This record gives sequence, structure tokens and C-alpha cells, in this order.
Amino acid sequence: MKSGRQSFLYLLAGIIFMLFSNGRWIIPFAPWMYPIFFLRFMRLQKPAHGFIFLVLASAAVNMIIWWKMIPVPISTYFIITGITMQTAVLAFLADRLLATRLNGFLSTLLFPTIWCGIEYLSSLNPAKATWTSLAYTQAGNLPLLQFVSVTGIWGICFLVTWFASTVNWMWSQNFEWNKIRKGTIIFTGIAVVIFLFGTVRLNLFNPESQTIRTASIVQAKYIDADLKACKWTDAKGINQYSDELENNLFEKTQQAARAGAKIVLWQECAGIIPNYKEIEFIKRAAALAAQEQIYLLMSLWSVPEDFPKHLVENKMIIIDQRGEIQSTYVKNNRVPGAELIVKGTTPLPILQTAYGKIAAAICYDGDFPNFIRKAGKNKTQVLFLPANDWKEIGPIHAHMAIARAIENGCALVRPAGRGLSAATDNRGRIISSLDYFNTDEQIMYADVPVKHSSTVYAFIGDTFAWLCIAGFLTMAVAVIFRSYFVGLMSLNKNSHTNQKIITSLDAS
Repeated sequence: MKSGRQSFLYLLAGIIFMLFSNGRWIIPFAPWMYPIFFLRFMRLQKPAHGFIFLVLASAAVNMIIWWKMIPVPISTYFIITGITMQTAVLAFLADRLLATRLNGFLSTLLFPTIWCGIEYLSSLNPAKATWTSLAYTQAGNLPLLQFVSVTGIWGICFLVTWFASTVNWMWSQNFEWNKIRKGTIIFTGIAVVIFLFGTVRLNLFNPESQTIRTASIVQAKYIDADLKACKWTDAKGINQYSDELENNLFEKTQQAARAGAKIVLWQECAGIIPNYKEIEFIKRAAALAAQEQIYLLMSLWSVPEDFPKHLVENKMIIIDQRGEIQSTYVKNNRVPGAELIVKGTTPLPILQTAYGKIAAAICYDGDFPNFIRKAGKNKTQVLFLPANDWKEIGPIHAHMAIARAIENGCALVRPAGRGLSAATDNRGRIISSLDYFNTDEQIMYADVPVKHSSTVYAFIGDTFAWLCIAGFLTMAVAVIFRSYFVGLMSLNKNSHTNQKIITSLDAS
């Protein structure tokens, strides 16, 4: 009874840490802590009973921490956060049912393998991508973040959850050193190697390289405010503000070019225009690029007059120094609820420019590691990833983009309307940033290193995640077969004992 009541204190501790483990409020050590207490709670409860309480606790916390971050109607929001986001709780149930039947320190591997498997498989859902991953909560820890260059974000998820299961295993051994010494040394040794790798990667093997001055342009706040007066799918309404918007963008582009920028990038949906104005708008942009001798990556939101018969195009036009169009890219990955926007089918554009090899994608594209991996495989030197966020997701969405840069060994330039703009080197170190909500400045300048760094992740992709899935299945099958054979042997032993009793009675 006492341990049962005590288990709910562990559940409460887990809830408190989970409130700061992801979403709106992130304290970096909280994701390492809350699984420890949830695991302990489950170990002291009957599986079904504990699982129900954990699902309810997780649902309540998710409803709080993701508020205003998920762009869906309220009714849908509560369905998502209260039901569909509880798949991670299955990892705690699996640990309760299976890990307790594995011997020794090996049992600690079951929880992180299934957690990573769940995170990876759920990331394949186009409506979710890699959102909610624990890896992004560690964005401030650059030595640790370097590990994504080897395993992708899955390696960090594994380490965080392995720490939780290791501490829980030590707890079950009453922290008796003689019992936990070997396991503690193994975990600590591997963690130290990972952090040393990251520290060395940050400080060594990072030779000097030439830089290129880039300029990122976000929309003016007063224009943003005006555009709210009309729907983003209303071509006639948008037309009222398109001239002012165009003039502002070209003025800022020219200003950036004359401040030394060689590549100018606009935020996602910067050029919000009726479709019939698109050709003239692009001609004007091309003439400006040729006049100032810059590469211009212009992001357009092109609205047809007969919408929704024809859909909105969210795209990027890449224009070179001569004013010639080098690429037209339509956003491949649409955010949830954006079905009335054209889905692009062209691959990630990768171009050799006078200033190095560049790649470009748009906002939500960057939330899919495997989609961006083409940049790493092609030894891209600078990744351009314009976005259009909202206040609540600004920091974490920028952190997700920085992880893509480290995974693929390239610098990052990311202007974000209504969010956090950032430029980094290929190790994720921030060179320049601009918070839309703290300034009226529209231009972020960054002298970005033009240097590709080869990464293991660019070569092997999500292999580590698949190894985790394979590892979990292997352990699960081993537990099931072991239980089967133990039961069979017990049955045979009982049958043999019963036969001896019968024989003895017959003899008497």
C-alpha cells in the first residue's frame, strides 16, 4: 500500500518535469528527468492500471504545453493533444511488460529503442514530421547536438531516454554500487565519448573558409498588419496591398545589395500577390538582381483569381546575377490544414553558384530530415530555408532548422516572418539572428562560411532509427520466446512430478 501511494508522488514529479520538457516552455534538463519518474511509477503499478493513469497525465500535459503551437481548430487541437499524441506512452508500457523480464543492464536498452522507433515512425506522418522530438529540446547544447551529424536526431533521443531507463535500473538496484558499477561505467563511458566527439568537432577539424555576405528580408510589420484585413486566398483583397508590398521588398533588396550582400533571400510568402501580377513582378525582380549583380531568392505566395478552382502556389524563384531564373521551386511539404495550396513535386533545388553550392527549401520542408538530406549528399555549402512562423513556435522551429544544417554539414540562412530568423555555420553556431517581435528591422545580414563538412548522417540517413526498431523487436521476441520455453519447461516438470506421484501410489 505504501509503495502504491508513493508511486503517485513519482507520477506527480514526472508531470511537473514534463510541463517543461517540450513545447511552450523548455528547460533542457527536464526531458532527461520526467521519463525517470514515469518509468518508476509504471514499475510500481499493475501494467493496465498504470498505463491508464499515464495516458491521462500525458494527455493533460500535452494539452497545456502545445497550446497555440499547433495550427488547427480548438476541437481538432484537443483530439490531437488528448488522443493521438499519447503514442509515446506505449514506450513506458512496453518497458513495464518486457524490460522486467530481461536480465541486468541489457534491460535498459528496451525503453530507448522503442521510444526512438515511435518517434521515427510518427515522423513519417506528413501532418507531424519531426515535431515533438526530444532532440530539439537540447538545441542549446552544441557539443551534444553535433551527434546528429552521425545518427540524426534519433541518437540524441536515444541518449536522453537511455539515461532515464539507466537511472531507473539503478533505482531498482537500490543504487548499490556493487550491483550497478558495470552498467554505470558503460553508460557514462558512452555519454562521455559522445560529448567529447561534439566538443572536438566544434573546436577542431573546422578549418577557416571564405565567407559570403547574405541578407535575409522579412516583411514590414505595418504591411503584415494591413494584410490581416483580407484572406490570404483572396486575390482581389491582396491586390490592394500588393504594390506597397512589392515596393518595400525591392527597396530592402536594393539596400541589402548596396550594403555588400551577394545573396539576398526573402522570408516565406514575402511576395503575396495576385497570380496575374506574377510575371511582371518576377521581371522586375530579375532586373534588380542583374542591376545589383546579386543572387535573389524570392519567395512568392501567388493567389489565382478563380481560387479554389486553381490553388495558391507557395514557391521560390532563384534568380542569378545576370537576372536569369535558375530554379522555380514549389513547396513540397504542406503544413496540416493547407490542402488548398499546390503540393510541389520538384526535388530540392541544388545549384552551383559563383559563391559556392547552395540548396533551398521552404519552411515545413525543413522539418523532414530525409527530405533535406539531399543537401548533405550533394555536399551543399549553404542551405537557404525561408519560413513564416508565429510567435509561439519561433524559437523551437529555428532550432529544428539548425539541426538540419548540422546533420548535413552546411551553413544555414533562415529568414522567418513572425518568428526567429537565424544564420549559422555548419556546426550550428549562430552568426546572426533577428527576432521579428523585438525589432522593426527587416534585414538580417550574415557573413556565412562557405564550407561543406561531410557527415555520416548524410551518407546513412535514418539507419540508426531503423536499428533501434530492429533492436526493440529482437528484445521483444527474445522475451516472448523465453517466457514460452520457461512455461513449457515448467509444464513438463509438473507433468513429470505428477507421473512420479501416480507411479508411487500405484506401487503402494
